[in-house]
Amino acid sequence: MRWQTEFIEKHALLNSYSENVQCVIDWLEPVLSHQKAPFCLAINGAQGSGKSTLSTYLKSYLESQDIVTEIVSLDDFYLSKAQRAERATQYHPLFAVRGVPGTHDITFAIEQVKRFNNGEDFILPRFNKATDEPYSSAKWLTCTNKPKVLIFEGWCLGLLPQSPAQLKVPVNDLEATKDSNGKYRARVNQFLSDEYQALFALFDKLVFLNAQSFERVYSWRLQQEHQLINRAGTGMSDEEVTVFIQYFERLTCWGIESLSARSDLHIKLDENRQFSVAT
Repeated sequence: MRWQTEFIEKHALLNSYSENVQCVIDWLEPVLSHQKAPFCLAINGAQGSGKSTLSTYLKSYLESQDIVTEIVSLDDFYLSKAQRAERATQYHPLFAVRGVPGTHDITFAIEQVKRFNNGEDFILPRFNKATDEPYSSAKWLTCTNKPKVLIFEGWCLGLLPQSPAQLKVPVNDLEATKDSNGKYRARVNQFLSDEYQALFALFDKLVFLNAQSFERVYSWRLQQEHQLINRAGTGMSDEEVTVFIQYFERLTCWGIESLSARSDLHIKLDENRQFSVAT
């Protein structure tokens, strides 16, 4: 199909990409046929798993079927450096770094998804990872076109909070050295158990792209950063990525362990990001 060819060329993907992700469309078509619009589809995938590419592909597919669709990422709701600095002062210094629950404007996210669900105009913010700041609101997307589908993608969507026992043991050097008393991860878990659950409850369906190992996520994240540097001319060094990824390790591994039971579609990824539907 023409839209598929154009998509693959635009995003410099292998010709096999369409065939690889067809299993998601095969699942989505009957789901949408039984759902009333508006429909909010959540896609959970670790860093570098391809959830943004999949989201954009699904939008292209849906719009080829005359289904108006918008996309937003959890990353687009990151707080500014100044706002994260306030949380770092209030809760723990590690909240200065974007990533974990507690570093997003979830109240705003909830408001916009509710407005979408109610058929009202809504706003989708945009975040500039190269500068680590939100884009100016002039670059945000004001949706007045009453889309039927909103695809909401993010690395920790759908996760339940962890138990106190799970929080006791550090999972990496970052937690062992900078959160030895566990206050940071306990506060992250508190955010996850409160406002984030309220956001997740607004999703109609959840697709889980299961990376299956954190080592794989780390290598994908390095690739991502190299691409960002090539595109934007700035980004993190490999050493900085090694530190940065540790902020995500606990909940990424928790997702690999727990989300298969909570998702509506569970896709296992191999090291080359090839899809297979888990049964």
